Amino acid sequence: MSGTYTRIKRDDIKKLIESEYGINIINMHEGDKGILLYTDCGTKMLKKVKRDDAKLQFAASAYQYLYDRGFCNMSRINKTQSDGCSFEYNTSRYIVQDYTRGNVMEIRTPEAAAKIAEALALLHKAGENFVPPQGGHARVDWGKWMDKFKANSINIKKYGKGLQDKKILTKFDKIYEKCAQEYYEKMFNAYLILRNFGYLEKVQQSMKQNQLIHSEYRRHSLLLDDQGAVFVINLENCAYDIREADIATMLESFTGRNKAELAGAALKAYSRIIKLDRRSIKVIQALILQPKHFYKVIERYYGRKKNFTEAELCYKLERAIKKEARKGQVLEVLEDYRTL
Repeated sequence: MSGTYTRIKRDDIKKLIESEYGINIINMHEGDKGILLYTDCGTKMLKKVKRDDAKLQFAASAYQYLYDRGFCNMSRINKTQSDGCSFEYNTSRYIVQDYTRGNVMEIRTPEAAAKIAEALALLHKAGENFVPPQGGHARVDWGKWMDKFKANSINIKKYGKGLQDKKILTKFDKIYEKCAQEYYEKMFNAYLILRNFGYLEKVQQSMKQNQLIHSEYRRHSLLLDDQGAVFVINLENCAYDIREADIATMLESFTGRNKAELAGAALKAYSRIIKLDRRSIKVIQALILQPKHFYKVIERYYGRKKNFTEAELCYKLERAIKKEARKGQVLEVLEDYRTL
């Protein structure tokens, strides 16, 4: 084995999987997302995960719920013979999933953007009224965004004031000082949009429907399978939250010079299946407007213990500022978007 899975001993893991799952492994090798297992029950994927078994139980039951309601293009978690969702090896936890051949989605055309938006809308429809089984630990994000944005804006201002007491500014301080006001305004405006455009009503609606979302719906969670259909992976971090959070993640992941065209095509395609009203558009706008890439870096530098050197954090901050600037086209589409 190589790469991420260097600590795995082939014979040990083979015997353990065969014992846990009651399958025979013919061959195995490391792929892009984990270890491919060629078995007498088809090709599987062994994947290392950071979630505990209770959270994986929630995800596994979500997979099954979506599948039973007609959303089948996804890599379900296989259950062990003792009805577990994972197993432990060398102090790490692993899952076994169904595998499909496909390539990571290239979202460069309006047609591709529409295709993944349609898949997301179908996932959301299938994910309504999901109730986890006893013992499953749900990740619940309902209602967190508005207070989070307000708190983050306060911290941005606080870190800026802290620079006034420093006699010598570091390179990181100087970069931050130049743009702190701009990003404070973006974070606070994101909070104001949520407060004034029905975010809490969207949360209440989502809670009534027990709405399940993917929470990482971006390019690297999407494959184009051999039949040309969108195949969804990385659903282990699914959560209860408003649908708009997934839509914002999807739109923000678009790259290239035609981001505006892609965003418009995706919004129209999604809305053909699940209607997006003006409040939805404004909530999505707020979720994208908030400078999360910028905030993540400054919080690491000023608010928590540093895990990187000064030079590394300066590089990350400069990259984050570039990422924030790339949101402009998508935000313009949302500002001008008219619901039908």
